[in-house]
Amino acid sequence: MTLNDLARHLGQGVVKQETFNHDGLLPFSGPFSGLSHDSRQVNAGDVFVVIPCDQAEMHTRAALKAGAVALIAEPDFVEAMRDKLGVPILTVASSRRALSQSAAFLYPGQPETIVAVTGTNGKSSVVTSVRQIWQKLGYAASSLGTLGVDLSYQAKVKGDLPTTKLTTPDALTFHEMLNTLFESHVTHCAFEASSHGLDQYRLHGVRLVAAGFTNLSQDHLDYHETMDAYFEAKAKLFMEVLGADKTAILNVASAYFPALKAMILGRGQTIISYGVDREADLMANNLRLSTDQIQFDLTFQGETWSDISLNMVGAFQVENVLCAMGLVLAGGVPASSIVATLPSLCSAPGRMELVGKTPEGNAIFIDYAHTPDALSRALMALRKHVTGKGRLKVVFGCGGNRDAGKRAQMGEVAFTLADDIYITDDNPRDEDPAFIRAQILVVCSTAHEIGDRRQAIRIAIRQMRPNDVLLIAGKGHEQGQIIGDKVVPFDDRTEVQAILKEGVAA
Repeated sequence: MTLNDLARHLGQGVVKQETFNHDGLLPFSGPFSGLSHDSRQVNAGDVFVVIPCDQAEMHTRAALKAGAVALIAEPDFVEAMRDKLGVPILTVASSRRALSQSAAFLYPGQPETIVAVTGTNGKSSVVTSVRQIWQKLGYAASSLGTLGVDLSYQAKVKGDLPTTKLTTPDALTFHEMLNTLFESHVTHCAFEASSHGLDQYRLHGVRLVAAGFTNLSQDHLDYHETMDAYFEAKAKLFMEVLGADKTAILNVASAYFPALKAMILGRGQTIISYGVDREADLMANNLRLSTDQIQFDLTFQGETWSDISLNMVGAFQVENVLCAMGLVLAGGVPASSIVATLPSLCSAPGRMELVGKTPEGNAIFIDYAHTPDALSRALMALRKHVTGKGRLKVVFGCGGNRDAGKRAQMGEVAFTLADDIYITDDNPRDEDPAFIRAQILVVCSTAHEIGDRRQAIRIAIRQMRPNDVLLIAGKGHEQGQIIGDKVVPFDDRTEVQAILKEGVAA
């Protein structure tokens, strides 16, 4: 691989290709061996991508000292450093976008069928269902996202996949993952597209067959600042990553559906809309709920299937399954083949997951709900499972160093929809946990305040009476509690099961 090859791959994104030193302009050519955007991980022979930040010059000098042979940088940085650098430079309009495109050049292999889903809630459930459907149909499939990397039993990966704690990995890690899956003959991949990942161009260069949109509600405003900016970041999946000849799967229940539909039609993409009890291309209606199952009827392109069963709880799970169906349909699988797999689907870990019952049979669920909308959906779904004089109970908190505006909103949701509320800690990070709890309690002063999450769960279970249902929200699949700069082992599922074994319930 040569620098000129890389420049040709980046194409119109390149503003200039040149080399500065004290003797003037030198030709841009020569080989390179790798790519990095982290000066701590540069190897000799790498191209270093300069990401704009206050320490960009320091990082660049460290990268050059470590053996970087060329730079990719934006015009302002190049202009400021032109007399201080003696290596080839590709000047680009966006370093982040160039990083993703360069990563796709360095790791060109991708599974032949790739789909993505974005939205505030439901992404993990959607990609989990997509992977399960593909597995039932015999494909070597994978799903990537908040839950990590999951593979169907048909998929055998050669070597180790890169690891990441991000919903959407950085561009280099992500393209290396896709290349590894390709070389391992994994043919199908579904992944979560986070707003951060889209805004930072981590996904550009991925060859998608289809993309889905679940919903949009308040979250991450500490990063995006406004809902408009949050929506624009999500829309990049369709406007910049998904090809104009591909398919978009959209939830008609979202308030953002009309705007996104208009944007997508303007690009010429095909749309498959989906909805529950709403007119849509892929439509579910006549939902019947039981303690651990949902039944519904389904219509698509004039064909109807009756009495479909899902082994899940919560009507919103049907929306997620419909989105998953749309993504699989866009890959060319007949609807009848997909429908046959639905009764065998399982919920994603930590997503409205039944983790135990008290000796009296009271159900205890955990869910990743950490936004006002997600908490509202979860509580409304479980309300339908409360019988007789039973009460709906909820344990939850809010994370520190994150969108503080949603704390009072989540408190208001709980106050409106739950009967008993236990406010506790949830990844307080560097903030004062008591202050976070106080912001929630402003709108639900009748709640029990128990900072110790383990104790909050224990007391909530102890106080359950006949027919009560308990939701423990916010952490779902997570196995750690972030306190300060440390991650303390903590798993809601494990805590519930340990408390039930102690025989302290009811």
